[in-house]
Amino acid sequence: MLLGRDRLGIKPLSYLVTDDGLLFSSDLAALARHPWATPRLTADGLSSLITQLRPPGRGVLAGVREVVPGTMVELRAGGAASETRYWSLQDPPEAAQGHPVEQVGKLLDDAVRRALGDTEPAVLLSGGLDSSVLSGLAAGLAAGLAPPPLRTFTVVFDQTGVPVPDRPYAQEVVDHLGCAHHEVAIDPRELSDPGLLAEVAAAKDHPTPFGDKNITPYVFGRRVAQAVPVVLSGEGADAVFTGLGGDPDPTRTLTSFPWIERSRRFGLPYGIGAGLFDPGLLSAIDVSGWIDSLFHEAVAEVRHPPGASRTDRLAREIDHLTITRLLEQTVLHSERISTAAGLEVRFPFADPEVVSAVYHLPAGAKSFDGREKSLLRALGRDLVPESVLTRPKVPYPITYDTYYKSALLSRLRALLNDSAAPVHALLDRRAATAVVDDPSRLDRGGWLGRADVEMVLQLDAWLRRLDVRIQL
Repeated sequence: MLLGRDRLGIKPLSYLVTDDGLLFSSDLAALARHPWATPRLTADGLSSLITQLRPPGRGVLAGVREVVPGTMVELRAGGAASETRYWSLQDPPEAAQGHPVEQVGKLLDDAVRRALGDTEPAVLLSGGLDSSVLSGLAAGLAAGLAPPPLRTFTVVFDQTGVPVPDRPYAQEVVDHLGCAHHEVAIDPRELSDPGLLAEVAAAKDHPTPFGDKNITPYVFGRRVAQAVPVVLSGEGADAVFTGLGGDPDPTRTLTSFPWIERSRRFGLPYGIGAGLFDPGLLSAIDVSGWIDSLFHEAVAEVRHPPGASRTDRLAREIDHLTITRLLEQTVLHSERISTAAGLEVRFPFADPEVVSAVYHLPAGAKSFDGREKSLLRALGRDLVPESVLTRPKVPYPITYDTYYKSALLSRLRALLNDSAAPVHALLDRRAATAVVDDPSRLDRGGWLGRADVEMVLQLDAWLRRLDVRIQL
């Protein structure tokens, strides 16, 4: 049996060798619920779920393997396996001529052209830099095609006073490019529907702390799919184009994954969403040691060009960690959710040739104007309004609707009162009860308190759905 996975791992693929034979699937639940499998969650698996980090090739369930991106796995009778890597981020691309902006611009044009194919041109437009530049590129290519013009889709929240900071910028892009624009209004109350929550949980395959940051895209995708079958997304640009951002500090030394370093500055030692787990348990299974081990393993994969400066070495390490360890939390996650919603989403910024070319550029070529995403801003200069190029970045919109937060608390209260809940063995019940007693704790750090609750609820649902045995 020969299993292969795409170069960046946008499509998932897991397998499990048992005494009875081989199981493989793009859906972990399909493996876990198969009669040949006995799904078990060990200390390593729990650490993987809590930190959203795992070693390449290892699944969160004991014995489950994942085909590493850019790799083929050959399995033989008796369970013998051999891996062959056919692509690596570390392999330098062919030497290119001209300024980096020109080089990357040509590759992006090609990536967008391939992504559009023969489909009706359509883009998920938030109004941020990434989706706006992508819309400009797609509109330029679509101009040579038959009408109608580029179709764009923006999500907005209905029936609440929740502002969407991106919305005015999206409209500016639409007016500038002459797009056929659609606003998809979502009522925050529908985000708490039990049936919808179950659908999203099944689509995601793994529990995460992101809650409505995943539910909203699912509903959005389902509505967009009623209009077009295929859209382009700017997802992945953060991982590919950010580099160091701002003015590189050559004296900086990485101590962990950059996003873990940021979370620790907010008092979150294991990342987002771990606040309601038993601290004694997390210490006993050494989640901190798990993170450190994976960090050093990932950094050791980086190959530096001879004579690279300290700044370039640091930039390459950050980019490598982000592309190989964080991209999975964005592009792959979005791909699963949209596919389950019936919408095919393509990601030109995550095109392997684009990713490889940008990765191998020196740090100065990525932040030549002292800002993050210098390359992307330069490419967008003639494509989108100046206001979009200079605007501050904002995260994907979440709802602050009181109904959604109230429903979240009700679900947590019900879980605490359910003696059969499998997640009880992992909880800090005192901390969880404190949230129920004081709803203001949900708003800690804006949405970080909510993330703690979302993670617990999702993990419990995941343990039940896959019928997982906890064996720490």
